[in-house]
Amino acid sequence: MAKLKRKLADLPIREALLRITLTGTLVASVMIMVFLFVWNALLNLWAINFLASDNWRFLGFSAQTVGVFALFGGAILGSFLILALVMRKTAAVFYNIKLASSLKQLNHGVEQIQNQSLDFELHSPNHDELGDLTRSFDEMRQALQAALQQSWQLLEDQKEVNAAFSHDLRTPLTVLQGNVEMLTSSQNENNTEALVQDMQRQLQRVTDFVSLMSKITSLQAAPIEKDDCTPEQFSALIHDEASHLSADLPVNLKLADQRKTKASFKLATSAVLEVLDNQLNNAQKFAKSTIDLSVVLTTHDLQVTVTNDGPQLSKVELANVRVPFFSQQKAGHHLGVGMYICKVICQTHGGDFTVRNVPGGVTTIARFSLE
Repeated sequence: MAKLKRKLADLPIREALLRITLTGTLVASVMIMVFLFVWNALLNLWAINFLASDNWRFLGFSAQTVGVFALFGGAILGSFLILALVMRKTAAVFYNIKLASSLKQLNHGVEQIQNQSLDFELHSPNHDELGDLTRSFDEMRQALQAALQQSWQLLEDQKEVNAAFSHDLRTPLTVLQGNVEMLTSSQNENNTEALVQDMQRQLQRVTDFVSLMSKITSLQAAPIEKDDCTPEQFSALIHDEASHLSADLPVNLKLADQRKTKASFKLATSAVLEVLDNQLNNAQKFAKSTIDLSVVLTTHDLQVTVTNDGPQLSKVELANVRVPFFSQQKAGHHLGVGMYICKVICQTHGGDFTVRNVPGGVTTIARFSLE
């Protein structure tokens, strides 16, 4: 019985309905035939006792007339009742096997979403249309949950950017305010040109900060555009980007395509080159003698690893390396907005960005999803 239920659960709904209805019809037919046989036998027993009497009457009808009405009326009414009961049971079996589980899961999902919760899972044992719908609903929930988590992360990142921007903006504004006060002071008559030059530098600094903020905002809101790229084209792009570094720092480049087929693939090349440029520039600032660049293509993603043999990062620096505008006196250029931009780009393109210490240096790893 369990195997039969499992087989029916995996059939398409239309086919399962046809089979269950046909089975119910056959069962009802057999039960009706048995009923008619029994009903006829009971009427025959009744006829032996009453039809022999010519004086027996019921509401003015003779025994023969009553017998005919009882035979056909009872047969029709009994057959209809049997058919209705069997069809009702057949419908209940069909509902329990094909509909109940999936509908229960879907109703649970709707209730959870109405309660603004996505922390649930939907499972349907059936492999029919409703089972597929339940699994699609759960996939939609996962996609929605991932999108909301990404939006939440972007909001948190934006808060960090705004806080860091406000902090770093105070210095040039304070300097500008002091210079304005000195310019308006009657005691400052011989130092006007130096003050104006200093104000210009601080204004340029403010302008640079605003440009960085605009760039970060545009990166977060930019649409993902992926182009068809062949392995040869991609290799040429990577070699060209690596060749822009100073000749005093050799780049050990390793390209590996681990896919089974060397066909073209979908990749946001401009985003990859933007991240790689930040990685290489960062490595160039702190490398002592060499830079290692490793690019690995797999079926699902692209991984770009840049390692330099410069000083390692402290625990504080590692914890804040991707926080915008973070810097310390020891490694002011090693951190800051460049690594944050790399993180934003990688996350936007379905990947991630990490920075870690390795024996003899620091490595940055950027990962992008492929299509």
